[in-house]
Amino acid sequence: MRILLDANIWVSGLISRSMRHRLDVLIGKADILILGSLELMAEIDAAVARPKFAKYVTTEQTRAYMQIIQNRLDFIVPQSSIQICRDPNDDYLLAICQDGAVDYFITGDKDLIIHDPFGKTRIMTLTDFEQFIENEA
Repeated sequence: MRILLDANIWVSGLISRSMRHRLDVLIGKADILILGSLELMAEIDAAVARPKFAKYVTTEQTRAYMQIIQNRLDFIVPQSSIQICRDPNDDYLLAICQDGAVDYFITGDKDLIIHDPFGKTRIMTLTDFEQFIENEA
C-alpha cells in the first residue's frame, strides 16, 4: 500500500505523543510505503522551525524527528503539473499522489479532502484511514 502523509500530520506527530504513537504504528507496518518529496520535507521543516514549537520540543528532538521522517520516506520527484487546489502551495501534494501512484493521501486539511477521490487516490483523515486499515485486517 502506497500512502502520503501531509505535513500537518507529521508536524502533529512532533508535538503530540498520542499522534506520534499513531504514526509509529503506521511507520512500523512493512506493507506500507510512505511517499514524500523534498518539497514536503521543506514544508515540514519550515513548520517545525517556527518559534511557537520551541515550547514543546527542543532543537535536538526536532532534528531527530526530521531524520526519522527522512529515513522512512520513499522520495519521488513529481513531474505532473497540478493546479486545482484552493491553496496553490498544496498542488505538489496531488502531483505526488498522481506520479507516485498513491493509494491513500492522509491529511487534516479540509481543502484537500474535498478532492477525494483524486484519480486513484483516496484522500482522508488519519482517523478514517486507521478505521479503514482496522476493517481490512
